[in-house]
Amino acid sequence: MDKKGDKVMNPPLMPTKKRTAGPVIGFVALLLAVVMTMGAIFYGQLGPAVPGSSEEKLFIIEHGAAPGKIAADLQKEGLIKNAQTFLLYSRLTGKIDKFKSGQYLISPSFNVPQIVDLLVKGKVATITFTIPEGYHLRQIADVFVKAGISTEEEFWRVVKDGNFNYPFLKDLPRNERRLEGYLFPETYIIPKGMKTEQVIDLMLRQFDQVYKKLPSNKSNLTMHEVVTLASIVEGESRLDAERPLIASVFLNRLKINMKLDSDATVQYLFDKRKERVLYKDLEIDSPYNTYRNRGLPPGPIGSPGEASLRAVLVPAQSNYLYFVAKKDGSGQHVFAATHDEHIRNKQRLGY
Repeated sequence: MDKKGDKVMNPPLMPTKKRTAGPVIGFVALLLAVVMTMGAIFYGQLGPAVPGSSEEKLFIIEHGAAPGKIAADLQKEGLIKNAQTFLLYSRLTGKIDKFKSGQYLISPSFNVPQIVDLLVKGKVATITFTIPEGYHLRQIADVFVKAGISTEEEFWRVVKDGNFNYPFLKDLPRNERRLEGYLFPETYIIPKGMKTEQVIDLMLRQFDQVYKKLPSNKSNLTMHEVVTLASIVEGESRLDAERPLIASVFLNRLKINMKLDSDATVQYLFDKRKERVLYKDLEIDSPYNTYRNRGLPPGPIGSPGEASLRAVLVPAQSNYLYFVAKKDGSGQHVFAATHDEHIRNKQRLGY
C-alpha cells in the first residue's frame, strides 16, 4: 500500500519471445556438413594414388618396422595418397598391428583397403622357377640368373662353399660339382629376395625328403653311386616304364666290369646338349666319359627325378646288356642280352 492506503498493482508482465530451434538446427547442419566433407575427403584419400596404373613396385617391410614408417614409406613411393589416412584406416579396421614383413609387389592403382589387406595377409612377391629332370648345375645356374634369384658368381660360390647340414654332402669335395645331382628337379615358388643359400637349401631339403621315402638301398652301391647311376638313367630314358630296365642294363654291366658306354655321360661334357653324339666325342679324355673308363663316373651328371632314383633302387630283373632307341619318336628302346642281338636290333631300326 502507498501512504494513501491505495493498493500498488504489480506492473503487467511483458510478453516473452518464444525461443526457436533455428540456431540449434543450424549448428547441427553445419556439423553434419563438416563431417560429411571430412568423410568425403577421408574416403577420397583411401582411393588409388594413380588410378589405372599398370606399374608395380617392389615394396619391402623390414622385420619389426613400425606402422608409421610403413605408411610413410608407402607415401614416399607414391603407392598411397596420404600416410595419416592409411594409419587411420588401419586403426579403425583393427589391422594396424598385423602387417607382416616381406617383399610385396604393389601397384599405385591399388586402393588403401587393398594394400592393407595385402600386408595383413602377407601376400608377398614370389618367384616361380622350374628345374626339369636331368638338368645339370650349369643349366640350373642359368635358371637362377634368368629368374633373378642369383648372379652366376653367387650361385657357384654357394655351390662350392655353402654350409649345408646334410649327411649325403659330408664327404663330397668342395668344388663346382659338389651339389651335382642333389638339387631336386621340381617347380618351386619362393619369396622374392630369398637368399641363394636358402633357395639351394630348399632344393637339397626336397631331395632329402624324396630320397627318404624311397625303398631302402639294398644294392652294393653307396648313396652317391645310386644318385650317380640314377642321373645316367635320367639322361638315357624318356619313359618312366623303361627306367627300371635301363637301370638293370647298367647294373648288369657294372657287375661284369663292362664299360657303361653311356651317351648321356658324354653329353655332360658339353655346355649345351648336342643333337647327337659323334664318334670323335667318344674319344674325349674325361673321367666322365664312360666310353673310355670302366665303372661309374666320379659323380652325377645331372639331377635325377624320383622315378630314376627308384629305378636304381628297385631295378628290373633282366640279363640285358644293351639297348637302342627307336627312331619313331616314341622314346622307347629295344633291349638285347648279347652283342649280336644288339647289332641285329640296330640294323632292323635303320642304324
